[in-house]
Amino acid sequence: MRADRALIVFAKPPRPGGVKTRLGETLGMDRAAAVYRECAEHAFALARACAREGILVHLCATPGADEEEMRRWVGCGGCLFSEQKGETLGERMRSAFLAAFEGGARRAVIIGTDVPELELPVLLGAFGMLEEFQAVVGPSTDGGYYLLGMQAPLKELFEGIAWSSSAVMSGTEARLKALGLHYALLPELADIDTEADYRAYLERSARNASTDTT
Repeated sequence: MRADRALIVFAKPPRPGGVKTRLGETLGMDRAAAVYRECAEHAFALARACAREGILVHLCATPGADEEEMRRWVGCGGCLFSEQKGETLGERMRSAFLAAFEGGARRAVIIGTDVPELELPVLLGAFGMLEEFQAVVGPSTDGGYYLLGMQAPLKELFEGIAWSSSAVMSGTEARLKALGLHYALLPELADIDTEADYRAYLERSARNASTDTT
């Protein structure tokens, strides 16, 4: 299957102690794995919806993940499966983007599995923005980003960035400006890394549910 739009999803098997370890430090590793599973299944639902829109889904799992197990979990029969390649997060994302563009994509977007408030209109909107903009970024509240999209492989966006820090978004935006690229920003969203993040997410969800029923 070839498509000119590609959605790259980075994911891990939901093993206790292998996912959300910062969250597990206070909630326990079993509970952290359950939270990760919940967040990941939201991302997979978005991926299946994108597939129905003709977007080719690339499932990029951590090395050693069982392909059949991951495919069953994602539930997207036509997705492409691969293992992440590279030492740093930047190297792994760069490799995934290159594979997507080499496979025929003209617009590619990458997401992770820890932003349960990412909604389908925002995700599809990122692909729409790439018709006009060279890149699109979804900033997260911790200084990183939850989504990155581009029209072509921009390898420079993965060089010289302090990964896993609060300077990822600012460093990426500085690089975009230095390259003279025409880019767009999506709404800021929160990811879940710590118990405080998780508690805040539950509070927002409860408020939203209350508002929806009034």
